[in-house]
Amino acid sequence: MNPVYVSAVVEAKPGHGEDLERALAGVVAEVRREQGCIKYDLHRQDERFLFYEIWETQADLDAHGQASHMQALRESIAEIVAGPPLVETWSAVDVA
Repeated sequence: MNPVYVSAVVEAKPGHGEDLERALAGVVAEVRREQGCIKYDLHRQDERFLFYEIWETQADLDAHGQASHMQALRESIAEIVAGPPLVETWSAVDVA
């Protein structure tokens, strides 16, 4: 297994941090039940939010992006985000 690590940063428009937090937090439990989800954690710094994710495979991550609850989330936050999310995928470095 080659897990896929993801960092996704979403920024709220000024004054919309609480609204964005509610919306993002609202999908966490459902995402954690998705096939291949190892970790899906939400963090906040002022008006910016970070998802730290670990997926069993790239296919699992791809399916996550197409899930109906994620599509609904993107639509529901479109007017309160400052721009598109910054999503980066990472691979583990074997240092052993």
